[in-house]
Parts: sequence; structure tokens; C-alpha cells
Amino acid sequence: MPVIDLLAWDETGFALLAALNTANQKRYLGGPESAAKLRERHARYLTYHRPGDVEMLRIAVDGAVVGSIGYWQIERDGAPVYETGWEILSAWHGRGIGGGAAALLLARLAPLACHAHVYAFPTPDNPGSNGICRRLGFTLLAVEQLEYPAGVFAPHNIWRLDLSAFVPPSA
Repeated sequence: MPVIDLLAWDETGFALLAALNTANQKRYLGGPESAAKLRERHARYLTYHRPGDVEMLRIAVDGAVVGSIGYWQIERDGAPVYETGWEILSAWHGRGIGGGAAALLLARLAPLACHAHVYAFPTPDNPGSNGICRRLGFTLLAVEQLEYPAGVFAPHNIWRLDLSAFVPPSA
């Protein structure tokens, strides 16, 4: 099993965002973004270093950066909660890296969490992300039309995890 590490977002994150910004990579995320949007996203991610509040991290496998993962605060049903999301470079799909990174992220967040729940919103046709949610103990609540990115509406599964009940999966 590869060694998965979560690394702070830094200037090298822009190259990762660019590598993740292809039609194939973004097929479940509304398509590639403009160069200006990537620069804006990178600048924002450079500020996401507040454990328990918001973090954006790079996923490394045996030292190679292969994806990104993070959590941030949103409001859901009138209450503050976390949202999480991840992306893995296509060449690294199917190796358990996304699930391993998500388990590490949730284990990192749980003792610091200000909110009880974490949500994830993959599209129903995204088998990898839905599988990760299922394996990590998220509960599928519904399917809703959500806007992501701006101007793109599509159905999304609404997955919720109770952080107080999170138990990292055994290897």
C-alpha cells in the first residue's frame, strides 16, 4: 500500500490545479476553468491554513503530489457545517488514494471540529467519489440540483457524515 501524506497548500499547488484542469479531470465538476479562475482559486487556497475552520491540502503518494483535498465551512439547513471535496490525477485513480486521503483528512478534522457534520456533493455518475463516501460511513440523504461551478446546474448526491461517529477504516 502506498504511503499517503497530506501536505499544506503552497506555491506548487498552482501546477497541480493546472494538471487537474482538463476536460477528463473535470467531467464531474462542470468542465475546465479559465486561467483567471485557476489563479483566483490558487490565491484563495494559499489562505486555507486554519485547522478546524478551513484547510486545502495537497495529496502526496510516496512523495509525488497526485491530488488535492480540503474542507471548508458552509451553511446547510440553516446550520454551519463542513463541506469536503477531493480530486486525484487520472493516472492515480483506482488505487485507493482518494479514500485514503479522505480518511486522513477526516481523522485530522474530527478532534478539532467546530461543527458536527461534514457534507460531500458528488454527482450521481461519479462512482469514485460516491464509493469513497459510502466506504467512509457517510449517509446518502438525497439527490438535489446544485449549482457548481457558477452557472452550471446538475444533480448531486447529498452525503453527510457525523464527525463524532467517524471511525477511520482499517487498512
